[in-house]
Order: sequence, then structure tokens, then C-alpha cells
Amino acid sequence: MVRTTYKLNISRQGSWWIIDAPDIDYRTQARSLAGVDEMGRDLVAGALRIDPDSFDLDVDIVRPDDVAAILERAAQLDEEAHVATTQAARSRREAAHTLRHTYRMSVMDAARVLGVTRARVYQLLAHK
Repeated sequence: MVRTTYKLNISRQGSWWIIDAPDIDYRTQARSLAGVDEMGRDLVAGALRIDPDSFDLDVDIVRPDDVAAILERAAQLDEEAHVATTQAARSRREAAHTLRHTYRMSVMDAARVLGVTRARVYQLLAHK
């Protein structure tokens, strides 16, 4: 048996969370996000006169525009950090390979030049 899912759009209005159930064209409010699921479930069950445990909720919290912009910038910075970390790892591997093959250094000497352990040099050399 497939359970029906009702959408709840949650937004902040003053000191209240507004719970909008567009599928049934009803609305209620809650003091905190902790009460949103219960209030939303009661709203749908009461409006449709069905058991509150007979359906699922799809809750979407609408972020204020300024907060959404801040979080979007944070996601961009996360991506830039990931790219930089990947490039740094590639450069470390290249340095290890150069020390070993171009300069024909021992692993012990390469480790000292790189400021890492011998085990780390072996790890760097294992990946090209």
C-alpha cells in the first residue's frame, strides 16, 4: 500500500513558524521547529479527517533570502577548498616523485626534505 505524502512549507514570520500545507490549502503555526511535524500532522489529519499516522510529510523549510545567500557562498567555498586540497595532494605526490626520480634521493632523505615520515613518502609514491 502506497502512503500519501503531504507537502509542508515552513517559513518564519515574526516569532512564529508558519506551516503551509498547499496540498490541502490549510495553514497553521508553531512556536519552534520542534513542533512543526506534530502541528503539521495534526493539521492534515484534522482537515482531511484521517488518522495522523496514515500519511507521510515532506517538510521544506524556506530559508530567509540573506541566510540562503550566506549558505550558498559557504557551499562555493567548500567546493573551492575541495579543489585546492586535491591540487595540494597532487603537488605533494609530484614533489615526492621528483625527489626520488629526478634527484635520486633515498626515501629517508625525501621524507626529511618533505617534512613527513618515510611511510608518508611511500604513500605519496604509490599514487601518480
